[in-house]
Amino acid sequence: MADEYYERSRWCGCGRCRTRGLMGPVILVTIGVLLLLNEFHLARFHYTWPLILIVIGVVKVLVASASVEGHRGLLGSPPGGPGGPQAPSAPGSNQSQVGNA
Repeated sequence: MADEYYERSRWCGCGRCRTRGLMGPVILVTIGVLLLLNEFHLARFHYTWPLILIVIGVVKVLVASASVEGHRGLLGSPPGGPGGPQAPSAPGSNQSQVGNA
């Protein structure tokens, strides 16, 4: 239920927002290591490039399984509170209840 209203926030400290920022650095490090291995003739890049896809999948799984506890979104809480959107009451219904009391 929390995933329906999840909105990434740069200033949030929840686990999911922190792990989302790992994709770029992890890919750069992976490519750097693979090219370094290629340069030292330990492993050819054209054989090892699929590791980049594996690393992307691992980071995606980590992001999806990270906790959103304590998440602070940009727009705050979802409309209508934690239960979701609430149906608007009929106009004048509050006035008729006040008049009858």
